[in-house]
Amino acid sequence: MKRDQKKQFVKNFKDILDNVGILVVTHYSGLKTTQTDELRLKIKEVGGKFVIVKNSLMKIILKDHKSKEFKALFNGPVALAYSEDEVSAAKVAVNFSKDNDKLLILGGMIGDKFLEQKDVLEIATLPSLDEIRAKLVSLIQTPARNIAYALKFSANKLARVFNEYSKLDIPKESKLDE
Repeated sequence: MKRDQKKQFVKNFKDILDNVGILVVTHYSGLKTTQTDELRLKIKEVGGKFVIVKNSLMKIILKDHKSKEFKALFNGPVALAYSEDEVSAAKVAVNFSKDNDKLLILGGMIGDKFLEQKDVLEIATLPSLDEIRAKLVSLIQTPARNIAYALKFSANKLARVFNEYSKLDIPKESKLDE
């Protein structure tokens, strides 16, 4: 990278950090190019990105950052997985690391909050935004479907009861009238 490209990268990545939902820091030492491309594609499918970064540039980007723990993650071959929502990038990166032991999850950030490795692993178990939306729609539809079924079923039952009642031979004068 030339000097002006580095400056542009630093400027652009600062904007990305301000607007990202989650940022997962990984070590990718030993991953083949095909594996890196596969991971990059999987993260792109969920609306995120996987970027290999230079530690020197990240230290410039993070010089004003509050979290010393987060800054300490930028040693060795570091790559970042990030997405706009708080789950997708973590879920894909963690699932990929289960199949590829060369990808190590180090930690991450959500907003200004530092995430340890265990935190990122826990976030990866959460349902994605699309899964939550599907569950919510299902929950909303289920009661309405049950009410409609109950009303239909009750109306049919009530009609049968009235029909059977009309067939009964009840004396006109009953002792209740007395």
